[in-house]
Amino acid sequence: MIDAGFSVGDLVRIHGLVSKPQFNQMIGVVKAYHENTNRYEIQPSRGSKSLAIKAVNLSDDEFFKPTDDKFKTERAYDNVFVWPSPNTTRRIPIQCFSDCPTVDSPSAQDRYIQNKLGWESVDTLSGVEEEGREKATFLLLFDGLDESSPKNHAAMKIAKLLPEYKVETCKRYKGIIRGVAILVYSPTTSTFSSMGMGMDHMEGQQVIEANPNRRFTPQLLYNIVQFHQTERAERQYNSHDNPMHRTFGTFENMMI
Repeated sequence: MIDAGFSVGDLVRIHGLVSKPQFNQMIGVVKAYHENTNRYEIQPSRGSKSLAIKAVNLSDDEFFKPTDDKFKTERAYDNVFVWPSPNTTRRIPIQCFSDCPTVDSPSAQDRYIQNKLGWESVDTLSGVEEEGREKATFLLLFDGLDESSPKNHAAMKIAKLLPEYKVETCKRYKGIIRGVAILVYSPTTSTFSSMGMGMDHMEGQQVIEANPNRRFTPQLLYNIVQFHQTERAERQYNSHDNPMHRTFGTFENMMI
């Protein structure tokens, strides 16, 4: 804990600034507290410069923390917004939003993200896995036109694990992700006919179908982000690094 209010890594809402009103209502991450000025150093969601802001101009009531009960119990989310961490030794700042449109409404989802975070572009990397699951179930969204915000090392570790044939489909990904990144639940359902496997008698049969209505607690989503920072994730992705396996999993596990 720093000062009597916010901790490093906390998400806060900026409000009531007179000299820099353009930052009002923006979400930021607490980087430090400076006792000599009685101000918090805040990294806004977008841009390279941090701000020195008094506590009276910050609020965190709308954001949950890992110590909150609903962080572990509220299974209502299919997304997790991941902020660049101000300190790699501390927790990764995250937040889930129940009002964010799902991937079934991509235009509405894009507008929501751009309005909330000020993104210029919503770019997508596919193929993100959960620990112990053979098929990818998440997309990684980021602003490929953001050239000024801090690097998001947690998101970059996720992207680095993805197979090359997945990464190549995202033209704006150049190895760096800046600012907030988002994992959104988007389970894939494959068929034999969609893969052109020549099994006419199995046309339309789904393989390893995932529940499209599945929802997560913030803790479970945070665990997925953390998993991708580990050697376990590297081993899992290395064992799945071919299109056939990532589409169908192991044949003994196929649901046909």
